[in-house]
Amino acid sequence: MFNQKKMHIVFVIQDITTKGGTERTTVCLANMFASKGHRVDIISVFRNNPILAYAVDDSVKLSFVSESTYSLDDGKMGRCLKVIKQLPSFKRILSGIGAEIIIAQRLLAVLLVFFAGYSKRAVACEHFKYDVYNLFIRKVRAFVYRFFAWVVVLTDADKSKFLREIKHVSTIPNMVSVVPEPYKGFGTKRIISVGRLDKQKGYDLLLLALTKVLPIVQDDGWHVDIYGEGPELGILMSMSSKLSLDKFVHFKGYTSAIEKEYATSEFYVMSSRYEGFPMVLLEAAACGLPIVSFDCPEGPSVLLGNGGGILVPREDTEALAKAILNLINNDVYRQQLHQQTKDIIKPFVPEMIYERWMELLCGQLKRSYGKQK
Repeated sequence: MFNQKKMHIVFVIQDITTKGGTERTTVCLANMFASKGHRVDIISVFRNNPILAYAVDDSVKLSFVSESTYSLDDGKMGRCLKVIKQLPSFKRILSGIGAEIIIAQRLLAVLLVFFAGYSKRAVACEHFKYDVYNLFIRKVRAFVYRFFAWVVVLTDADKSKFLREIKHVSTIPNMVSVVPEPYKGFGTKRIISVGRLDKQKGYDLLLLALTKVLPIVQDDGWHVDIYGEGPELGILMSMSSKLSLDKFVHFKGYTSAIEKEYATSEFYVMSSRYEGFPMVLLEAAACGLPIVSFDCPEGPSVLLGNGGGILVPREDTEALAKAILNLINNDVYRQQLHQQTKDIIKPFVPEMIYERWMELLCGQLKRSYGKQK
């Protein structure tokens, strides 16, 4: 039985106000640790938005290193300079907090913790698939990770790749982060997809697939609702119009009550080119939705390997269209997949993920820096 000692845990993240999977996961983990009696802080390096996208528990202390924004529009050099400028303030905040264990979320946070001199008592969390970065950045990342107490990745596939470079790696997937609404999606003829509107999420591929679906179902009331914001909204809306999908596909923007939208949909479609660990699939399954997804790296095959949905070859729009039509035309099959979603989420419920984190942190504390205390 692992030691259930109470710890002081500090999460470091690029920008906690951003609407994204890493931010939602961080808030869920922080709230969970706090609910178990641990002292929890979140340090956000930047602040793009005045309000938080996800509710942080009142007992979790939140600090911002800078009130400035961080954007890809700043260019590589501009972003580097912005990060470097934050280092003195970041070190001062971290020193004042006096963290027992630091959990750095993604590479920018990892680098700040490293250059601040706190990597020996920190866990580096990787939220992207192994090869999302170019070779140079991967080599820098591997070098930096060697100085961290531990590295956490989301899938065993990525763990096997990181083990070629470093030895202290564990897999801890994201947890189910939604409280499901009662499912009432049967008969709604509504297909849903949720995600940031950028190239990674492959909504252009989804639109191409839907051109093969629309002629068959356009008179039956079926439609697709896409929830999310992002830089490609204008491009995708223009593409949808050119493909004559306007009355079939609806861009709904961001919602803070996505559980209600899941609960009133027939099934979920994911068209991503790649993922780290697709939180949306876990959320959709938790809400009882059958899933159609590209078998992209990494994650969908882990979640859907034993049922609950249909995997199709990555970026194969013909196969995606056929799978969508298969679910549209088969009520019994949809209901079977709906029942199987309960099995998908069992390993990812909060209590299971908490135990995996505690096993790692308590053991890691003893091995990596317990002697320093």
